[in-house]
Amino acid sequence: MKYNSDILRYLHAELHDILGEVKRVCDIAQIPWFIQGGTAIGAHFFDDIVPWDDDIDIGMTRPNYERFLREAPALLGRDYTLQEFTTEPETPFYYIKIRKRNTRFVESEWVGLPIEEGIYIDLFPYDIIPDDEGRRREQRLKVGFWVNCFMAKSVWLWRWFGRANNGVVFPKSMLSTLAIRLASMVMSKEQIYNRLVREMTRYNGTAGAYYNIVRMPKDMIRVEAIDNLEMRRFGEIEVPAPSSLEEYLRSHYGDIQKWLPEPLRLNHAPEILQFGKRLVTEESKSISVVIPLYNKAKEVERALLSVVNQSLAPGEIIVVDDGSTDGSRAVVERVMAEHPEAGIRLITQPNGGVSNARNRGIGEAQGEFIALLDADDEWLSGYIGEVCRLMEYYPDGDVYSTAFDICSGKERVPASVPVEEGYIDPAEEALARRYPVIPSTATLRRSAVVACGGFPEGMRIGEDQWLWVRLRQRGSRFVFSPMRLVRYSKEASNRSAAIYRSEQSEHSIAELYSPEQESVVNEYVARIGIGKAITQSVRGGTQDARRAIEAFGYTTHSRRALRRLKLLNALPCSLRPVVDGLYSALAWMVKRRGL
Repeated sequence: MKYNSDILRYLHAELHDILGEVKRVCDIAQIPWFIQGGTAIGAHFFDDIVPWDDDIDIGMTRPNYERFLREAPALLGRDYTLQEFTTEPETPFYYIKIRKRNTRFVESEWVGLPIEEGIYIDLFPYDIIPDDEGRRREQRLKVGFWVNCFMAKSVWLWRWFGRANNGVVFPKSMLSTLAIRLASMVMSKEQIYNRLVREMTRYNGTAGAYYNIVRMPKDMIRVEAIDNLEMRRFGEIEVPAPSSLEEYLRSHYGDIQKWLPEPLRLNHAPEILQFGKRLVTEESKSISVVIPLYNKAKEVERALLSVVNQSLAPGEIIVVDDGSTDGSRAVVERVMAEHPEAGIRLITQPNGGVSNARNRGIGEAQGEFIALLDADDEWLSGYIGEVCRLMEYYPDGDVYSTAFDICSGKERVPASVPVEEGYIDPAEEALARRYPVIPSTATLRRSAVVACGGFPEGMRIGEDQWLWVRLRQRGSRFVFSPMRLVRYSKEASNRSAAIYRSEQSEHSIAELYSPEQESVVNEYVARIGIGKAITQSVRGGTQDARRAIEAFGYTTHSRRALRRLKLLNALPCSLRPVVDGLYSALAWMVKRRGL
């Protein structure tokens, strides 16, 4: 994950605060400790946290670790908490995390677990490992197995055939995954924890030459390097580090310089990041959020709170209630009362359609940029921060967008989007079946939208893509981030594509065609128009679909979609939803399985 510079500065300040508290506790209790891993890289090369990193790692030998586990809870200040299995049985972590209360830092794997979620630093136990490489490997495999069983008691991270669902754990074979499943089913978490600790500490008391976290094959530190710690500069304080630090780093990481290029800069990429206070920067203050609302009482609170809980707060939040009749307005008013600091404005008007509601919000907005969010959808907490980071990197952008997940019930499927960050052509991406911009992912330069005349009022389907084409035709620059920070609800109520009435608009998709413009844009227009006409035909719009067949018959790129449209439109109206439903279900199943 790449962080906005302001967020990273706040995050580093919180990490230093937690580290200072740990140092204070260790000084009082006289417990030795040392920096390790990426934190040691930071001390050696930067005299501080690695500039793009988002955590701090420290270590203790097992006896000191157990002393800290016993004594620290009573010594820690009230703003901090110690998280480990013996203090919080629901945790999936076998080591200690020192967390800051009233903050949140949650990676996607752990969202929803009933545990403390604050910003944290990791504290790992170091044990003696055998000098014999065969015994090391045997111990490491056993420890890895019990660690995976331990995590499986909190959350299942693998598919049945052994493939990991994420990067937290290494892929396992079908046999080892089955063994993890069986062990985690028949053993209690406490039994697994005790077996894990027993295996990790097996060689303590022997004359081994190295300490190790055990499950990490290269994270070895010589005994004498820990017995003779040296002080290193780390921000405004000095911290203990293993002696001969560069030797340790090279044995652990190899050529350290290879990790410095930007594409290889790793961190934890939290799904949720919140500080104990509302943070606003000049960039985030320039963003006005516009949420059109029509009869979405069940969803709008979730959408609103996803904006309220952003790591960086926008300048304002404008909700345009477009004549709702289901109590949506009351939900918004309650959220406004509960979060007066969020700057939520509620505008009510007679029903005029989603384009009219968006245009009203854009007209009322004070910000230079407009972040759109449909009331069905939600942002992850880093969305505004990522847009602000894109503004830093690509200041001449007119449309900023991120990747998104398609949500259906509890299932989340990554949408087909570009894989690289940077400038994109929405026409080229759409023709490659990638969709980098939908309304809930888009933050638009207000002046560019106004110059296009806003969204096409009266258009019910494809109004967003109409605007993307207009922006593209006027030379606007589109910027994309592959960070998946938006959740698009496939099953939300009142989606415009699920409702068909003949449109009453002075605009159309067909008007975007021009023989003078690039063929890629005309093909993009045809793709939009045919896709829209399929929805119209399924809902009974036979004449609208016929007009689309005639208007977009020029396409060479979307011939298959055009044939699908012709076939559907030739069927009796009663059969069209059934046939198209079967087609869509098959397409979704293929997409979901990644085939």
